[in-house]
Amino acid sequence: MASNTMMSVSISQVEGSPGKVYYPLSYDILPIPQPTGNQVLIKVRAAALNHRDKFIRQHLYPGTAFHVTLGADCVGRVVALGAAVSDMSLLNKRVLIYPARGWVSSPAAPESSSFAVLGGTKFYTNGAFAEYVLVDSPDLLSTCPEHLDDVHAAAVPLAALTAYRAVVTKAEISAGKTLVVTGAGGGVAIFAIQIAKALGANVFVTAGNEQKLSFAVNTLGAEGGVLYKEDGWGKKLRRIIKDRVGGEIDAVVDGAGGDVVAQLVGGIKAGGKIVCYGMTTGPKVEVGMAAVLKNIDFRGSTMGSKREFDEVLQLIAKVKLQPVVAQVVNGLNNMEDAFRALMASERAGKIVLTINEESRANM
Repeated sequence: MASNTMMSVSISQVEGSPGKVYYPLSYDILPIPQPTGNQVLIKVRAAALNHRDKFIRQHLYPGTAFHVTLGADCVGRVVALGAAVSDMSLLNKRVLIYPARGWVSSPAAPESSSFAVLGGTKFYTNGAFAEYVLVDSPDLLSTCPEHLDDVHAAAVPLAALTAYRAVVTKAEISAGKTLVVTGAGGGVAIFAIQIAKALGANVFVTAGNEQKLSFAVNTLGAEGGVLYKEDGWGKKLRRIIKDRVGGEIDAVVDGAGGDVVAQLVGGIKAGGKIVCYGMTTGPKVEVGMAAVLKNIDFRGSTMGSKREFDEVLQLIAKVKLQPVVAQVVNGLNNMEDAFRALMASERAGKIVLTINEESRANM
């Protein structure tokens, strides 16, 4: 490649209906963008995949666009500033990009109707799966926690932000409270466990296999858990919670949907919370009258604000939280290998792609 060009990864269009199509990756050679005005240019060192990236390839994500750079998560260094940027200390600074725009600080929801997540759509046409990313403003950047290498830093943005909002803002978890996190093994669920434990909560989990359950308990510090594929898992989990910490469940953080309310309603305290950040088992959650009579609060939660992003980074730095990385793939040209790893159901943790040789960590 010429010195003034870069590689980025997008999708190409082929025939197929949403959910059945799987768009091929396109390895695009583009001019390195030059920042103007308040823009900042980031040289990407490592990036991480999310299930959102897979949904875009399946045309199951709003605004899916072709030949728009994919990816929301990355870490990099500032290499150039637009003429309107006065803070010269930003140059060469290692940063994380807030993986969205249009949501500054409101605890309720995005302030802007044009809120969009970085990468892969017509709503936000920059993306992280590239050698360079042009960022609209320094306000979208945050200092990377110093204890994290590039591989583990890249794993942070979307998953940690989503988990923090679900656990802290929505579930209102604090020391001594009891939280159930479903689907231990996924990126958001792992961060939810880690964040809740850092806050001093009692954490119980559900998992899809014994390996993930063991990992959540023995590595992440969860107090116990059950396999959600077993019949009557909710009753079993309620009994474990009662035996180990007593009392009832203060909140549930769930990314699966389905029968989570029916399974756990008997163990959730009156006025407790169920926070849902996704529905991987189906597009609905059934809430019965038992939950209504207990005044259980069902709360949707997606992503988070720039303020919440800064808050979770401060927490990660304070407790030296170490993100869980399942696999590292080296080089943008091996992006397809990274997607295959993303879809491997046995994995626990994030899939990270190194884009700069200096960023390759010993795993």
